[in-house]
Amino acid sequence: MPSFDHELQVRLFHNHPDLAPRMLRDTVGFPVPAYARAELGCSDHTKLKPTPFKSDNVIVLYDDTGAKTLAIITEVQLRKADDKLYSWPLYAATVWQIVKCPVKLMVLCPDAATERWARTPITFEFEGATLTPAVIGPSNTPEIKDSDQARELPELAVLSAAAHGDKAEVLKAAEAALDSVPEDTRLIYNDFILSKLNAAARRMWEDLMTTGTYEWQSDFARKYVSQGRELGLVEKQREVILQLLDERGIAMSPDDRVRINACDDLDRLETWFHRAITATTVDEVFG
Repeated sequence: MPSFDHELQVRLFHNHPDLAPRMLRDTVGFPVPAYARAELGCSDHTKLKPTPFKSDNVIVLYDDTGAKTLAIITEVQLRKADDKLYSWPLYAATVWQIVKCPVKLMVLCPDAATERWARTPITFEFEGATLTPAVIGPSNTPEIKDSDQARELPELAVLSAAAHGDKAEVLKAAEAALDSVPEDTRLIYNDFILSKLNAAARRMWEDLMTTGTYEWQSDFARKYVSQGRELGLVEKQREVILQLLDERGIAMSPDDRVRINACDDLDRLETWFHRAITATTVDEVFG
């Protein structure tokens, strides 16, 4: 069953086929021919039943005359999988046979170990031929810091934030990019970015969203910033109540602590806090 991470990154190319040639040209340095448009092609490479062979995406580039100039196979590879060393050449050969134009395989990897593995050329046991994937990973994913650039290609800004979310400029650009896509899509992209941030980067994102140090310009941020502030206040109030009761020596059972930590009603928490100042038992706090 494909994971959320895998399907989200597959969708980035599905939503914006121009992402593939742009990354192949600008990030990998592959000489992409001039093209007028990029379209999704057929990613089903099944030739013999019952074994199916299907890549994540195929993007076909066309010139001004409508002629095909390049087909790009995009594969999201979350971990090492040696069976891909046999299926990837099949993908390339099958697409080449179908579209009858040059083909390039591009692989997206989330970590350095998978990136190193994917960069190894695949050598066939006949004729000495090799297939060398174009690999996008942490080492070469571009840092998108310009908001205009992020809005132009939001999916690239999403990948940039996932790889470089420890940089505030990258997160700000990603926020601008989210405002340029439909709401259902921006929520999914936001979830993906958050899932990739480490603890420090998450705090940076939350600080940006809940403080006045940065004035968010997008409708997306303005819609959710108030929710983020309220959530931060709720969490802080829980911590203060527990700390106050501990310092005053008020005995609490595990269930009492669970009850406080489970409360998300800010008004109720404030009431408990005022009671905790003078209460002699936890029951007096809960009233």
